[in-house]
Amino acid sequence: MDAVPRRGRTHPAGGVAHRLSRPLPRARALLTTERGSIYPPEQDARRRCDGVKLRGKVALVTGASRGIGREVALALARRGALLALVARDAEALAAVARAVGPERAQVIPADLTDPAQARAAFAAAMDRFGRVDILVNNAGIAAGKDFLHTDPEELARIVDVNLRAPVLLTRLAAAQMAVRRSGHIVNVASLAGVTGLPGEAVYAATKAALRLFTASLRPELAAHRIRLTDVVLGFVPTDMLARVEGHPRVARLFARARRLHLMVDTPARTVAEAVTEAVERDRETVVLPSRARLLYLPLQGLARTVTHALTPR
Repeated sequence: MDAVPRRGRTHPAGGVAHRLSRPLPRARALLTTERGSIYPPEQDARRRCDGVKLRGKVALVTGASRGIGREVALALARRGALLALVARDAEALAAVARAVGPERAQVIPADLTDPAQARAAFAAAMDRFGRVDILVNNAGIAAGKDFLHTDPEELARIVDVNLRAPVLLTRLAAAQMAVRRSGHIVNVASLAGVTGLPGEAVYAATKAALRLFTASLRPELAAHRIRLTDVVLGFVPTDMLARVEGHPRVARLFARARRLHLMVDTPARTVAEAVTEAVERDRETVVLPSRARLLYLPLQGLARTVTHALTPR
């Protein structure tokens, strides 16, 4: 009785099982492509835009006062970009601007939980530079405590900073990028948005939403020659990671992941260099640490293959 055909054996009913036992050619090509394009290789060459040369480009970076945002701003500056630095801490922003050179950086204090301040921050960058070529939605916050122990107002702030502000700033930036048919938007997400994170449910949910926002918007904005990069991060030693690890449940989970070598810490400067290189080389996805790609890329590649197959041409 041959109920289940073995790999490589032709099934009597048209050989369907044999064909399904092998990866689909389109999926296999997509999963192995270096850029991880949402398009199959035969179409990607026609759709792909040249990478951005950063000298003289205007980059708006949120959460630029410390951590990943600060390092991204400095990395962009080293490559000759002009900076609009956005965060709540005006003094810390001023220190970043001094490191870059005041003539090349604008300090824009803003609380991104307030849509009016987010709009005003973008308007200030436009007034100073006349355009925004690169938007880095990096600002993010977490609760550091259980869902039931977090005030509803604090939960709303997490959603505002991690999701509403990036969506609003992306809308504002993309509108003027589309007119010039040029631009790059970077959304900094997290592996928590792929796997979930017990103890940080709302944070994980916002990062998952940001990833799907990026993936859904990418084909739409490609028609306007606007590129999007999805940055998916594991453990990056920052003030926010310290806050998250202050939660005993999260601390135990992270300690176990480190002990089993499933995760290693990635310095913020390493993240910044990878982000900057992604903009220069028009890469759609950055996943750090590199070992996390074993989890992320197959899932992401399969999802993109299915989406592409179902999207009307």
